[in-house]
Amino acid sequence: MSREEETMNQPEMTDFERLDDEEEVFDNDVGEENSEESKFDEMIGVLQDLLIDPEFVDMQSEFCRINCEIFDNVSENKLIYMDIFQQYTDLIETFIERRLHEKLEYFSMEELCNQIQEHEDEIPLDVSDVLLSSSDFEEFKSLMLSFKQNETPCIEITGDALLCCGH
Repeated sequence: MSREEETMNQPEMTDFERLDDEEEVFDNDVGEENSEESKFDEMIGVLQDLLIDPEFVDMQSEFCRINCEIFDNVSENKLIYMDIFQQYTDLIETFIERRLHEKLEYFSMEELCNQIQEHEDEIPLDVSDVLLSSSDFEEFKSLMLSFKQNETPCIEITGDALLCCGH
């Protein structure tokens, strides 16, 4: 076998010094990225746990039950709808913020908002629904109308969706 044939059958050798330098830089970048990704995943995990917490479900259901009769399924909105929406937003945001502060020492609402914007496509549907209902009036109105339509409304999480349902 000629020298050339031997070389072709051998595994390719690499300049390890150059590779080590590249890996080191790569590892540092991944570490920072993983840390941010880990924080995001942890915040989303806490939010998902919060959504199935009986205290949260009862609080949200009670608010909707008390206020849903005021809402009508018409395109024109009454002024009181905005007052109720503001109360709901304050209630939900306060609860979420308090719970995240309890569970995550590094938590800040600003960080959560930034993470949500950066990872918009990665947010589970159940979390997205609750966040939208507290920040988007039309989503909130839809939630209230769903409650109104059901005789015995409840909130149920199935898979990745937050649903209003009747028993």
